[in-house]
Amino acid sequence: MKTITLTDDAYERLAALKTSPRDSFSKVILRVVPKRGTAAQILEAVRKLPPLSDEQAEMMLAVSREMNDPSRLRDPWADEKT
Repeated sequence: MKTITLTDDAYERLAALKTSPRDSFSKVILRVVPKRGTAAQILEAVRKLPPLSDEQAEMMLAVSREMNDPSRLRDPWADEKT
């Protein structure tokens, strides 16, 4: 058993993740904080996820298109006033 110190904000966030009054902070941490792992372990975990719904897949494509739109990119040197 260990004692830790949390800020009030951190405590409130952790407490909000409890699923029942009997849920302990240890259980919450073990449930939401992943173990350190390798890229191979992450890939294995991702492969176990269910497939995306059509709506989720379209949302991912839309976000990807938006993030890769060259018009979003700005040249910091061009914006500089001389």
